[in-house]
Amino acid sequence: MGGKLKSWPLLLAACLVASADEPSWRNKPVEQWDKEDAKQVLTDSPWVKSVALQRVRDLSPDERRAGGDMQAGIGKGVGLAGIGMFGARRQAEALARARAKPDPGTVVVRWESARPVRAAERQLRDTEAPAVDSAYYAIAVYDMPTPVRWNLAREVKGVAVLKRDKKKDLKPSGVVILRKDGGLATVVYLFRRSVEIAKRDGNVAFSAQIGRLFVSRMFSTKEMRIQGQLEL
Repeated sequence: MGGKLKSWPLLLAACLVASADEPSWRNKPVEQWDKEDAKQVLTDSPWVKSVALQRVRDLSPDERRAGGDMQAGIGKGVGLAGIGMFGARRQAEALARARAKPDPGTVVVRWESARPVRAAERQLRDTEAPAVDSAYYAIAVYDMPTPVRWNLAREVKGVAVLKRDKKKDLKPSGVVILRKDGGLATVVYLFRRSVEIAKRDGNVAFSAQIGRLFVSRMFSTKEMRIQGQLEL
């Protein structure tokens, strides 16, 4: 009996720590959120995450030719040094320079159509938030380095997907590119709600490629809930 009594302070302390870690928006109706709640949702929540970009490997000449774009995915040249004309050391340096690539950085991925996200954007008067048709699930990638090509929206539409376990992949019905300064853009992927994403689907994996950059993000239907209601 004494041992059980001694364990109560530990249990209480654990509960208090868990409560302190719980974000303030989690136990409030969306309508009662303040600006701090909204900032938390749009910074780090089940609907919003910063994601590291990944580079797609350079294409060979044959792959570029087969794709119809000889400029796509060209790696840096190695020059004469790279073929060994100036010795092994210079060759190694040239090859290292050719293979070195700068860190592509991070982007913010939002499940844009979710009611909590839209509510947080309104609370903070986020003027950059894209319009979203209620007929679609919308996922937005913010501040994505984006090449300028007339057919880019069609191109990126074909290499984006939502994956669910043991179910058919969902392809976007459309892509909207909202260009910004500095070669960046907000890229919005639209998936028809006529194909329902339900609580039982568990994890939903979003992946997309833009130019030679790849982004992926796992969403959890268990976590994307407010007061038990799935919000997508």
